[in-house]
Amino acid sequence: MISKDCFFIAMNNTLICWDFKNHKQFELSRDHADRLIHLIYEKDPEKLNDDLTEDLKRCKVFIEDADDNPDWGWDILSRIFHFGTKDITIEQQPSNEKEWALQYLEHCNSVLNNKILLASSRGDDNGIPLPTPRHSFATDKIFSKRATIRDFQRLPISLPDLSEILHHTLGFIRHRTADNGIEEVDDYLMRRASPSVGGLNATEGYVYVNNVDSLEPGIYYYNPRQHQLQWRSHLPSALGDLLSGQHFANHISAGLFLSSRFDKLWWKYEHSRAYRMALIEVGHAAQTFQLAATDRGMSTWLTGALNEINIEPLLMLESPSEQVLFFVGCGYGDGNATPSCLRALIS
Repeated sequence: MISKDCFFIAMNNTLICWDFKNHKQFELSRDHADRLIHLIYEKDPEKLNDDLTEDLKRCKVFIEDADDNPDWGWDILSRIFHFGTKDITIEQQPSNEKEWALQYLEHCNSVLNNKILLASSRGDDNGIPLPTPRHSFATDKIFSKRATIRDFQRLPISLPDLSEILHHTLGFIRHRTADNGIEEVDDYLMRRASPSVGGLNATEGYVYVNNVDSLEPGIYYYNPRQHQLQWRSHLPSALGDLLSGQHFANHISAGLFLSSRFDKLWWKYEHSRAYRMALIEVGHAAQTFQLAATDRGMSTWLTGALNEINIEPLLMLESPSEQVLFFVGCGYGDGNATPSCLRALIS
């Protein structure tokens, strides 16, 4: 059978096979393309054990065994996008802060060699002046203090502070009122502080506990219904190993791996646009986490550079229709956006 992890696109008078799950691309010759079409329609591979078929087998475009991938459950476009952007491996993942700093600085220098148009071409004339912001909102101080920092100190945060942050991020602050005017305790009537796609509350949270008073270090599932932490696994040797070698984050006191329950979304929305909304919902939750932590005098950091293949076993996800998408962390830091390991190289 033809692998479900491949899609095909015609480019520059050639047929490209894109193995999106394994992040590989192959350019098919006319003979290989003809053979592939034959295998799709004729389904008699036992009669075609020649070099062309063997090439397709070797590249795993054509597979003889049954596809053991669980049913995605949603449309093919969302599957291509999700797995095509998942488990992006780094050729040499940094194993410590110094290696990360060296690689990051080299990357930045290479980017600076490419010119980019920074100024907007939309013009500055004939605009409509807006009133000067009054900074009178209750949240103005929190907005001004929130910043992404990358230097964390080995200091604990309190369990009550963590509890408040989790409650405001993913906890249910009240119930919606049903059409009959009665407040009912139901998953789809529970309301969070952040917007949720279709009111489905598809975002879940797994708490990374590194240095929290009265709490054993480990990975916990945050149960918003009972406002409880449920044990999942012991911590890895270093947080940076889970986050593409970003070892400056190793001292973060606590964090939250945010996942999405895709089965909830595709239960209500059968089209792939809802996948886009899942990402936006996770972004809303991440921002709420940061504001809640900032309000308690903490610094925050966030990243989408995940090594999912190492993270998923720690979270003990119960279904392939739930996938981890983002990480946000908090703790006490010195306010530096540039980690000390990188500052040392720059200086």
